[in-house]
Amino acid sequence: MSYLYNLYSIDEGHFGISHSYHIQCDLPLHKFRSIVMEYRRNDELGDDIEGFVKYMQETFPNSFKLFHFDDTVQFDADQENSMILANLLNEVDRTV
Repeated sequence: MSYLYNLYSIDEGHFGISHSYHIQCDLPLHKFRSIVMEYRRNDELGDDIEGFVKYMQETFPNSFKLFHFDDTVQFDADQENSMILANLLNEVDRTV
């Protein structure tokens, strides 16, 4: 099974999101979260999201995929539309 994760970085002095990373991998949420937490505990690397993405690419080369959306808002809209469609399909399955 494949999971999607979004990571956002904010540069100091920059208002809002400066860069977004969209990640697809086979790690379930609890494992992905524990890796992120361990990475953040490292005082030298903890705030380096780009370094974290590189670490994940090297550690999980077979299942890790980094992809880009031209617009973060479009990605969020696609995710929301997918959820709406899934809910509608569930409703249709119940009423038939």
